[in-house]
Amino acid sequence: MTPVQGSIRPSKKRHRLLMGLVGAILLTSWSTLAEEGRSGSVWVVNRDRGELAVFDAWTGAVLATRQVGRGAHDICISESAGKAYIAAEADNMVAAVDIKTLDVEWIPVGPLPHHVEPSTNGRFIYVSLDSHPVSPPAGAAQVAVIDTKDHSVSYILTSLNPLARSHGPRPSRNGHTLYVAHDTGNELTAVDLETGSIDFSATPIPRAEEAIATRDGHHLWVSSRGDGTVKRIDLRGQSAIVSVPVGVQPESVMLAPPSDRTLIVSLRGSPATLAFVDTDALQVESAVQIGGVGTFGDLAVLSRDGHFVYATFDATAAGTGGVAVVDVRSRQVVATWAYPAGGRPHGIWHSSLKPHLQEE
Repeated sequence: MTPVQGSIRPSKKRHRLLMGLVGAILLTSWSTLAEEGRSGSVWVVNRDRGELAVFDAWTGAVLATRQVGRGAHDICISESAGKAYIAAEADNMVAAVDIKTLDVEWIPVGPLPHHVEPSTNGRFIYVSLDSHPVSPPAGAAQVAVIDTKDHSVSYILTSLNPLARSHGPRPSRNGHTLYVAHDTGNELTAVDLETGSIDFSATPIPRAEEAIATRDGHHLWVSSRGDGTVKRIDLRGQSAIVSVPVGVQPESVMLAPPSDRTLIVSLRGSPATLAFVDTDALQVESAVQIGGVGTFGDLAVLSRDGHFVYATFDATAAGTGGVAVVDVRSRQVVATWAYPAGGRPHGIWHSSLKPHLQEE
């Protein structure tokens, strides 16, 4: 057959080379996409050392360490603000760390800042206060609100129970509501961020730790450290509460995208473990040990693409803990990184960015 004038018919060899090149490009693109959750950096604070360690999210190499205040407990990052925010509980301060230079600025709050969480747009940081008072608390349950533009601080009421204290704040996906778990007070509340009113309260939730709403806004999941369960609250009725046993002292809760059919829960017992809950069947599908004998679970965070969980574990203050990287799809530990010194790693965050430090 005579080819159309002006067309090009590649040779078989050239065709094979072309197909090989296309295949390599597709394979590289697929690999990059599949491992997106392993790019960037993982930020970990050590509450005994008052220290921040930044890990490369792919290799686990320690990129830098910084002192960030006594009792460094939890960390979150606002990439829009370009800063990591760390609760220095024993100093009544929040450390604002530039995510490029690691320069530190101090923001007084108080008392006893504990957990930190960014707003959905990164403009504000919500800080729980006095979560574990050493004596019966006085005053009101509050969270501190840090404006990332000027680091001014305001406070909002989170419970009408004078004995309650905020523990784990988390905004709704639309940013209109702040859900607050109260470990002291055994209560979950929803605060309207525009009016400051408390829209509803759910009790009793023994030692309520953290909460997360489903993407459709129909349900709220809350970890209940006091009775070893997670609670599912129906937000449409605000009364139907279902309990699902998960293990010893559940804390961090994460919903795997896009369907929210898997709830991932960090457990504070020993050995350090993550529980994977089927949110349709309302039961634990699998439990993944992330540390060996003598380790204890701490906090965990989900990568942005939902493919990996980064979870801290410790081996008591005298031991050496670290970070486990768990593939959500295979439910397997794919990497374990030792913290560069002793003490208990605790708060953790995953960022798509890395520090840009000048060599000394």
